[in-house]
Amino acid sequence: MKVTAGSAPRATMQPSGARFGVTRLYRDAASLASSYVVNATFGMLFWVVAARMVPPERLGVMTAVLAAITAPALVLAAGIGDAYTAMMPAAGSARPALYRRGQRVYLAASTLAGIVAAVATVSLVSDVHGSLVVAVLVAVGTILLTGFTLQNNTLVAIGRAGWMLPVNSGVGILRIGMLVAFATSVAWHSVELAFVLSAALVLLILRPVISRIIATNDGLPADGAVVTGEPTREFDRFVVRTFLAVALSLGMLAATPFLVTVFGGPREGALFALSLSIVQALDFVGTALGVSLVVHASSDPDSAEAMAKSILVKAFWLALAGSVVIVCAAPTVLRMLNPQYGELGATGVIAVLCVGSVIRTVYMVWAALQRSRRTMRALLLLNLCASVTLLATLPTLTDRQGAFGAALALLLAQTVLSVGATAHFVYTRARVKGHFHAH
Repeated sequence: MKVTAGSAPRATMQPSGARFGVTRLYRDAASLASSYVVNATFGMLFWVVAARMVPPERLGVMTAVLAAITAPALVLAAGIGDAYTAMMPAAGSARPALYRRGQRVYLAASTLAGIVAAVATVSLVSDVHGSLVVAVLVAVGTILLTGFTLQNNTLVAIGRAGWMLPVNSGVGILRIGMLVAFATSVAWHSVELAFVLSAALVLLILRPVISRIIATNDGLPADGAVVTGEPTREFDRFVVRTFLAVALSLGMLAATPFLVTVFGGPREGALFALSLSIVQALDFVGTALGVSLVVHASSDPDSAEAMAKSILVKAFWLALAGSVVIVCAAPTVLRMLNPQYGELGATGVIAVLCVGSVIRTVYMVWAALQRSRRTMRALLLLNLCASVTLLATLPTLTDRQGAFGAALALLLAQTVLSVGATAHFVYTRARVKGHFHAH
């Protein structure tokens, strides 16, 4: 970022606010992790209820439609949210302008993405082919779910990570209640309706509160760690890069249930979606640590690498321990809910997805470090390689081995990410040391 004339660079200084800096790294990470664990718990309960109340054939269609909503929503929210978490803690007086800029980008991008997702859904998923009502559900759902997910990132960016636990707990309870209500009454796309309407309600409640905090600078540092003359232009450049990076990583991951349903059928799509929703609980802890790293490393760059190393060790061992628990328990639970999932091979699918999540922790921490430094070139290239790997292998493996084949394709892509991240880190360290010794 450019430094204004007459101003000294301040990238090594911590902001004056107590909500940011290395001393808050693990406190915020703990808040985020606990909220993600609660979110994962309610998420698993949600899918348990869904598996109990909805047959696999119908649930497979619902998960495909839901994936069409969540994939663009996660990409857009994470793209803008990453820019928020990387820049707002260090923006100082430019914070309100950055927030408003992000909201305008969100509304424009989510509207366009919702229309595209709606057309793709009613064109590619045979069970809802040509349905105007489903198209409207996908389009509106994309806008609302993007806003809700972005709201979570915004809370972290303004030092309110502690709010995440009650917010996600409330959403989890509300979502399950709506699922039961819709499944026993209208019985029409109850899974998607529960997601979209619960998100809309929380969005309506929290949006004015967040706007007031940012407008009044309530509890936020007036001076940033980085002084820049063009914060909104830097924000725009960073958002474009994060959109691309997230689309090629999280977006591809979120879209896999949709692709598995298209290539393997509704039953395999339902099995994959349920297995992925269970295993993604492992990613929540790593994600929490990574988001906290982005926020606090951006406000304290000198400590960034030390923070990353510490977080990597914790994320890896937590993911490994969680994998053992999930592989042992989840397949049995799925078979108890519906014997058809045992016949479809839930154990193998879940085991492969768990291995991929453990491997992925290396990439997640490295990616958080790159975003905190606002250096996105290597991240984009690596995500492109992983996306090509996934798209090249998923259709064939899914056609031959169903959900298990899709899990193998995802494992290959995640391995590409973490191997590439490790290689980049080793190369960068060697280049820095070589430069130091040369001088």
